[in-house]
Amino acid sequence: MFVRKFLIIIISCFFYGNLANAGFEGSGKITLNETVLKYFKLYLSTKDHNKGEGAARHGRGWYFFVAESGEEFGYTYCQQGAQCVMDPIPARNFCKKNVKKYLKRKEKCYLFAQQRTIKWGGQRIRIPNNASPAEIEEILRENGFIE
Repeated sequence: MFVRKFLIIIISCFFYGNLANAGFEGSGKITLNETVLKYFKLYLSTKDHNKGEGAARHGRGWYFFVAESGEEFGYTYCQQGAQCVMDPIPARNFCKKNVKKYLKRKEKCYLFAQQRTIKWGGQRIRIPNNASPAEIEEILRENGFIE
């Protein structure tokens, strides 16, 4: 009896881990505008994500969502020295809120990157830790995300 319950729990955890981000990843042609590009570079850095937060403004980006038009975004980061839970929902909600506020319309938001890996269209494009802003732009250009 115990072994059976244990196996069910292990199998459930395996499937949950694989499906945790299912449905969030975007696909298809997308071109990021200048504003989204600017903030994607900020997301990849560890500096000044939120100037009003004092020392908590520094940290690593966790999730970066983009509106289907490529004109708006939302992201979350883990504050330096904090224990963070990897949850994509807040980043998606920030994106939806920004679309409504700045674009004045409804659009779906999809996962573009998780930490330093672009996951758009099922790709796994890793951005190196030491990549300069020019190198980041080149990676995005090579993969058709900017013109």
